[in-house]
Amino acid sequence: MSVLPAGFPEQAFDVLKTRTQLSVEDLQVLAMIECFGEAFYFVLAKNVSNPAAKSLLERNGQEERGHAHRVLKAIKLKSGQDYTLPANQDNPFFRFLPTELSCDANIIGSLEAGEADGDLTYQVWADNEPDAAVSNLLRQNGREESRHGQRATEVRKLLGMVAI
Repeated sequence: MSVLPAGFPEQAFDVLKTRTQLSVEDLQVLAMIECFGEAFYFVLAKNVSNPAAKSLLERNGQEERGHAHRVLKAIKLKSGQDYTLPANQDNPFFRFLPTELSCDANIIGSLEAGEADGDLTYQVWADNEPDAAVSNLLRQNGREESRHGQRATEVRKLLGMVAI
């Protein structure tokens, strides 16, 4: 299991949200969080019987992995060094991944809010990033976070859930 850098608790995204500009170390943690996001969406989709809803959740998961790879590009731009993502079993956030999740209104509501918040957070980081190429990568991730929230709303509708 990889160890989080000093100063990062298990709730590392809460720490990252307090930053206006991300360091290379911050970006490394963010890349691992995005990989966790992929796995989370896949576990959530596993028990969804509606094919359209399942597909939307899986698409969100695929894009979370894409976010991680954009963050890797940002690391390379900022540091000149390659960073390799740890294998899932070595990612410290994967110990929080449930083996099974029920797709209910509470989870979908949390995703709707969390993905919107993720977009806003990415935009703050992009606004304060001096490297335009890195800023563009962060901004693109943020826009996709909003799309994830929109897809979660569509899943809620497809599954006949009432908004909470």
